[in-house]
Amino acid sequence: MRHGLPGALLGLLCLAHPDMRQMLVDSLAGLSADPLKYLTVASLILGALTSYILVIDRSIDTRAVGWILYTLAVSTWEEWVFRLAVPYFAQAQGASLFAAIVLTNLAFGVLHYFTLRWKWQWCLGAFLGGMLFSRMLHTHADLALVIAAHWIATFLNTPRPPGGSRRQ
Repeated sequence: MRHGLPGALLGLLCLAHPDMRQMLVDSLAGLSADPLKYLTVASLILGALTSYILVIDRSIDTRAVGWILYTLAVSTWEEWVFRLAVPYFAQAQGASLFAAIVLTNLAFGVLHYFTLRWKWQWCLGAFLGGMLFSRMLHTHADLALVIAAHWIATFLNTPRPPGGSRRQ
């Protein structure tokens, strides 16, 4: 709850601004143009992550599948908020694009202190990963692609829900 719910609410709050809604629509143009391609890729990622759980735990249950889908949801709102909405807001306040990206990713890294086991190394990783995702978005202009990369990275970083392994 300390990660998913506040983030989802922040993502919804960002949608209140009409320019941000349009920016989100524009960033998902590839998905809109060819939804079958994106659905196929998402299905392949889901299958790969499920297979990974089967390999490490030798079984799978609804909690594990729920966790995989939760990591997708978190990746979705984080990319929307930290790669598009907040940098847009910072630019609207007069920041340069570079400053907006760096400041947003610093905030992204610091906020992960509370969600990534209270370790600064993970915060640095979140900052650097955020910079990579920002570059990816700038290069490809495809938010769905960035969400997919974030989903895989988030899951591989935390392949099990809080509470650890299900094997005894």
